[in-house]
Parts: sequence; C-alpha cells; structure tokens
Amino acid sequence: MEFFLQTFRIFQKFSLTINLIIVSFICFTLSSCEPENNNNIEAVSALALVANNRSTGSTSDNSCSSTAYCKIFVSTASYPALNTNLGISGLDSYCNNATDKPSGGGTYKALVTDETTRIACTTANCSGGPSEHADWVLKANKQYRQSDGTTVIGTTNANGLFTFPLTNPPRTNWTGTMNTATGLRPNWTSSNNHCTGWRAGGTFMAAQHNDTSSLAISNAGTMSCTDDARIICVEQ
Repeated sequence: MEFFLQTFRIFQKFSLTINLIIVSFICFTLSSCEPENNNNIEAVSALALVANNRSTGSTSDNSCSSTAYCKIFVSTASYPALNTNLGISGLDSYCNNATDKPSGGGTYKALVTDETTRIACTTANCSGGPSEHADWVLKANKQYRQSDGTTVIGTTNANGLFTFPLTNPPRTNWTGTMNTATGLRPNWTSSNNHCTGWRAGGTFMAAQHNDTSSLAISNAGTMSCTDDARIICVEQ
C-alpha cells in the first residue's frame, strides 16, 4: 500500500510540473503577442499562482494523518548528552536527521515531555480529554507500527494515548542501552525529571524501548542527564 501511495505522489508532482510549464508558456505567448491586454496577462498569472500553490501543497504534505498507520522508530545511536541546550525542537531535529529514520519521508517528533512546551496529559491518562495536550506527538485512534512498516506496536485511544500492554514494543532489543529518554510518568503526565526542559543538568525519567508494559514510556528509573539514552521518534 505504501508503495502505491508513493507512486501516486510522484505522479502528482510530475503532473503539476507539466501544468506549470504549460501555464508559463501561455503567459509568455500572451505577453509577447498582446502586450496591451493586461486582463489576459493577469488572468493567466492568477492561473500560474494557483498551479504553483497546488504544487507546493502536494509536495509538502508528508503527514501520516490520512494513511492507515504512522511509524515509530527508536534511534539506533544513543544521544550522548541531554543537557546540551537542545530543548524539544533540538530533539525533534535529532529524530528527523537520524540515519535510521524510516524510508518514505515524513516528519518525526520526539516522544518526550517537559511540562510546558510538550505535554501529553495534565491529569492521569487525560481524564479531561485531548484538550490537555500541548504539541503532543501521538494522534487519536491511530495505529502505530515499527520502522519496518509491518510490526504493529498498538493503536491509540481517543485521547491519543496507548493503553498497555502494547501489541509489540517500540523496538526489540539490540546491543547497547535499552534506556530511552521520555520525561513521562506511567499515567502519561509529565515528570519533573526532564533535564530542565532538555536544556541543562539534572535527571530525566527513562523508559525501556523493548517493553510492552508502561515501562515502554516510563518508570525505568531516573538517569543523569549526562548518561546515554535513545530517543523514541514518532511520525507526524
């Protein structure tokens, strides 16, 4: 299914490029043959603008909102220091520039919280509903799969949260640390252990990426912000 979607997007881009060439040619012809006919020139210019906007919109639309599932990957390389003034945006950038980011494009965000910029819930399991979110990375009622696009991790509920146990962990074990940095509590509220917004020293709440219980997001203990940890990255 993903192959056909990618093929369709490539076809869309090619078709829109041809449209832009045709419109540009018409615009050139009118401006050369009828220099005084401003109405014609303005009309064709408007068509060119519409075509350009459509082209821009289609090429930038890499969201998984309209697809059957979104992907989650855990960075193979552990981030060596979470106290280096990264902030949430720095961790998001880390996800998008990771060498093991899944194929197919798309934008990814880090599954972390900091009590202010990114929040999953302000009450246990978002008893007040999804309005408690702030820049939250999981979509409501959405299936998530591992980076292979096949292995199902789980499906979120109406509040954009996983219920446990998961079908499969975010990623199975491999050599090296299993610890991931999240800053979350097991009930999806924010811990105050998040390296001061992922910008300074202190500690962070860790999780274990190879678990299917709530340990997948939290409660694996607190770690020093100078310790190595992996990042869970979620497709948007």
